[in-house]
Amino acid sequence: MLKQLLFVPLALLSLAAAHAQQYEIHVKVEGLRDSDIYLGYSYEDARYVVDTATMDGKGSAVFKKNKKLEKGVYFVVMPGSNYFELLMTDSQNFSVATKRDSLFDYLAFTGSPENQQFYGYQKFLREERRRIDAIKELQKKSEEGKKDSVEIYRQQVEAAEDGVERYIKDLAAKNRDNFLGTLLAALRQVEAPEFDIPQSVVNKDSLRQLRTYEYRRDHYFDSYNFADNGLIRTPFFKANLDFFFQKVIYPAPDTIIKYADKLIELSRANSEMFRYITEYFFQYYQKSEYMGHDAVVVHLADKYYLSGLATWASDKYKSEIKERVDKMRHNLIGNVAPELLLPTHENTYVSLLKTPARFTVLCFWEPSCGHCKKELPLLWDLYQKLRDKGLVVFTVYTQYKRSEWDAYIAEHQYDWIYAWDGVEGVDDNGKPTTFSVGSNFRALYDIYSTPTVFLLDKNKKIIAKRMGIEMLEKILNEELKRNR
Repeated sequence: MLKQLLFVPLALLSLAAAHAQQYEIHVKVEGLRDSDIYLGYSYEDARYVVDTATMDGKGSAVFKKNKKLEKGVYFVVMPGSNYFELLMTDSQNFSVATKRDSLFDYLAFTGSPENQQFYGYQKFLREERRRIDAIKELQKKSEEGKKDSVEIYRQQVEAAEDGVERYIKDLAAKNRDNFLGTLLAALRQVEAPEFDIPQSVVNKDSLRQLRTYEYRRDHYFDSYNFADNGLIRTPFFKANLDFFFQKVIYPAPDTIIKYADKLIELSRANSEMFRYITEYFFQYYQKSEYMGHDAVVVHLADKYYLSGLATWASDKYKSEIKERVDKMRHNLIGNVAPELLLPTHENTYVSLLKTPARFTVLCFWEPSCGHCKKELPLLWDLYQKLRDKGLVVFTVYTQYKRSEWDAYIAEHQYDWIYAWDGVEGVDDNGKPTTFSVGSNFRALYDIYSTPTVFLLDKNKKIIAKRMGIEMLEKILNEELKRNR
């Protein structure tokens, strides 16, 4: 037998290889003729069509191309937007038959045991959900006085839900080596153990809830196989990432970095998954409106992109990333603010770091900015309230028009620190002009709009940044309470 296998004709080997590298899906729909149907998949919040086929007069069509499709949960859409789902696994040559009037009820797969099991799973869930809903409806209709009936219904619902969980767990175990197993494992809820809280503990229930939350948080993704890139093309994968990082964990940069790194490291077993997860976090936190999330962006840039681990990133893209994060890294919350040694309106020099203050508001502004015209009077009011409690306001005029600056100061008479990056002189032609003193404030503080406000503590560490004056006042009042 071994000799025979060694001498299989070359043409047959080529045919087998070609067959392995193509998909061929036969679709038969009773009651549907001469219509286009579509094959596609879910990706993040959208659906994408990858192929179109036309039903013949007998209700048959074939999706076929000389390439393999990526794994995932796919769908076949009929006229009227009716559709059914199927799994695209390593085996991509199979048939599916159903009826137009009831696509789901009559689904049958040939040549794909995974899909037949997937259909069985969907059917079981549908039937159990109907049964559980019916029990809950009876529970609602029970009279308030019939507590025994209500309890019986509650127990029935609990038993049914436990049965669903056991079914999914068993089916996932039977398919642990294929994509169906990956899918089902990822859909399972995290089961927290019963925590034994000592009788001496006050508020035992609160502590038990905390321990349960911490367990579920730390084990939320334990059942996910991040080496299987098929998860990317499912309706739930991104939604579950969003839920965990938006609703489950506390949105502090250090916490985000801890869990993001954990998932990225798990994903490195698969190149597509590694890229997807890394890009997911990098793009998401660049757009985040939470104060301090730029620290997450800097961390991801340094660890994965600028280190060279993100091999898909072009040199141009990495150069753009470096330029952007270099403007972020100097002014992250918790860092000591970069020094500014600047000329004042009185033509002396002032040092930001050597200006004594319990709290310092550092405000970059310009007179012609519409938002500055609204915010600076509010900042002045806040300064009047809190200056006796150790608040100092250090303003930096971001332009180089001395006359504009002079006019604003003369009109408003705000007696806080006025500084700028300019020094007056003459150019090579003897014409008066303003030169930069080279403080590099725009890069150090990432100034791309005005007003931009930073709050510093007595050691000049950045407490908060890029906020309106209303938010600044709230933060300052909290800090004053904490530091009485």
